[in-house]
Amino acid sequence: MAAQPGRPARILAWAGTPMGFCIASPTALSYGDEEDWKHIGWHEIERGSWNAELHRLSWVLHAAPGEAAARGSLELDEPGRLPELFRERILATIAVERFVPLAGERGVTISARRDLGGSGAVAWHSTLTRGLSWQTDGVRAAVDQAMEQLRTEYDLG
Repeated sequence: MAAQPGRPARILAWAGTPMGFCIASPTALSYGDEEDWKHIGWHEIERGSWNAELHRLSWVLHAAPGEAAARGSLELDEPGRLPELFRERILATIAVERFVPLAGERGVTISARRDLGGSGAVAWHSTLTRGLSWQTDGVRAAVDQAMEQLRTEYDLG
C-alpha cells in the first residue's frame, strides 16, 4: 500500500481471504498476498454488494459506454467491519448522481465520482438501466446531452 503514490497507507479495516488479505484504506480497496497486490480506487467501483451467507464481497467497475464492465469478488474469512466500510467508502466518492429518464422508466444514471486520493479528480460516468442499449438509436446522443447539462450545472472540473 505504501507503494501507491498519493494514497494514504492508513488501514481502516481488513479481513483475511483464502489467498491472503483484503484491506480497506481511505482511498482504495486492496487485496492480495505477500507476492502480489491489487488496488482499486473506491471511485472506480460502480456498485458492490456483500453476501453475508457466503461471506463474499463483490463489485462491478465502471466501464466506458458500450464496453463490458470488469467484475471482481473476494471471500472474506472473518469480515468484521469491512463490508460496512466497503459501502461507506463507495458512497463517499459520489459528488453527483442523477437518474435521467430516456424512454418511459428506462434511462441513464449519470454520476460524478471523486477520487479520494491526493488529486481529488472527478470522473463522470453513465450507466444505462436494463432494457436500453448503447446501440439503440439516439441513446448515446441523449446521454451525452444529459451529461453535458450536469457538468455545466455542477462545474466539478
